[in-house]
Amino acid sequence: MPLPIPPHSNGLGGIFGSLGVAIGPVMMVLIAIQKPGPVRTLIKANADAPERARKPKTLGLLEPPLAPLIRARVVLRDAEGCIWLDRAQLRRRQWRLGIIVCGAIFAIVAVLWTLLEL
Repeated sequence: MPLPIPPHSNGLGGIFGSLGVAIGPVMMVLIAIQKPGPVRTLIKANADAPERARKPKTLGLLEPPLAPLIRARVVLRDAEGCIWLDRAQLRRRQWRLGIIVCGAIFAIVAVLWTLLEL
């Protein structure tokens, strides 16, 4: 006995699904901007040189959010465990991430443009 074929949908999930697709990423960005991260905390504490290095616990910073920044050499650690921010490395990392994001957006727009022209 053949199985019934479900009705065909356009894949958008209705108006509320489309609205969620548009609003979801915007909300995530707004939440990320409101919550101060390790870099903003170090800048606010003026811990941007070895002389002004601070212990992470005194700044309320935990190890997991710091790990990628330490690997990228944006946040440096001395022998006593004090950390500080390398502003030059931070600028290079921000430029690199900005170029990657712009490239991704350009690629998405190019793909959409070619798909819409078909």
